[in-house]
Amino acid sequence: MEDQITKVESYKCRWCGELYDREIDASECAYKHAQQRLANVLLRSGNTLSYINWKCGFNWTLKEDQKDITQDDCFVVSHWQCCDKPAYRIVEIELGGWLRLWGHGSWMGGYGGSVSPDRLPKAHPKEELYVHEKKW
Repeated sequence: MEDQITKVESYKCRWCGELYDREIDASECAYKHAQQRLANVLLRSGNTLSYINWKCGFNWTLKEDQKDITQDDCFVVSHWQCCDKPAYRIVEIELGGWLRLWGHGSWMGGYGGSVSPDRLPKAHPKEELYVHEKKW
């Protein structure tokens, strides 16, 4: 009976509950969750991508015109819902520093996806935000 069970030791990330064989892997997971949480607090507080990048240590390579982008700016992502208007905004920073965009560019309702900061489209001011209105 003794050879049918084995004692195991693992390390658990306090944020997501994932188990790891090595302490360093669990610590890295916990760090990424804390980094994401701080990044989203900064985003919701109106900070720029440049400041979020510096504060959270994402090591994004931002172009000059991306440094002052905030959650208020909007973007054209024409292959989403065939919309050629700035209908999408950054709503969240995901684990690993990906940016989640969301908006209402079509009669089909809200839509979004994740993009890496280096693939972020040209920003438009908040006054240009387009929201498709249902006409039925």
